[in-house]
Amino acid sequence: MRFILSVLIGLTSCMAHATPQFSQAECQMLNEQRLEIRRQLRQPYNPDHGQQLQARLKELEQLLKQHCRQPVKNPPAVVVPVQRPLL
Repeated sequence: MRFILSVLIGLTSCMAHATPQFSQAECQMLNEQRLEIRRQLRQPYNPDHGQQLQARLKELEQLLKQHCRQPVKNPPAVVVPVQRPLL
């Protein structure tokens, strides 16, 4: 029983580390958005708008927590396939 539990814990911790990390610029942009939403939440708002702000804040905080623990300086280049004209 302990063995199974330790294997499960080991697998979940490995999976958490395998989450791709965003670039520093992306993390900074997400953090700025988070700060702007927090600023808006200190202003008067109606209930619907407040719920939207809270939902977006929660989403941003999850993204930051998952993908910005160790942001990468230079993100890997994305290879775009080149389409050749049909002959």
